[in-house]
Amino acid sequence: MERLDGSDWIDRENYRKKIVAPEGELEGEGTFMQVVEVPKGNHVPLHRHDTTEEVFYILQSGGRLVINGEELRPEEGDVIVCEPGDEHEVFNNSGQTFCILVFKINYEEDDTEWLE
Repeated sequence: MERLDGSDWIDRENYRKKIVAPEGELEGEGTFMQVVEVPKGNHVPLHRHDTTEEVFYILQSGGRLVINGEELRPEEGDVIVCEPGDEHEVFNNSGQTFCILVFKINYEEDDTEWLE
């Protein structure tokens, strides 16, 4: 099992991510798993994917998701499915890091359309 020790993190403007099961380790083309951390006070802007399905498993609660205008406040252990075409964003107004394990299915490069 791989430890999440801070190496190989990819920093983005409002979040960071680390691939923990790269494509090829999981069954299915375009399928991989990553951990996404949204630090307190940050926001992942509204976006959508044309072909990618995302399954979110909440590792550490404290944030909220908005999917197609519906606000969700998931707790640790909750699972949320975001279908291709769903418009979604992530907010973290809590005092701790919001941490999500994300399974991507049918991922294609350049499949993210940022809407803000």
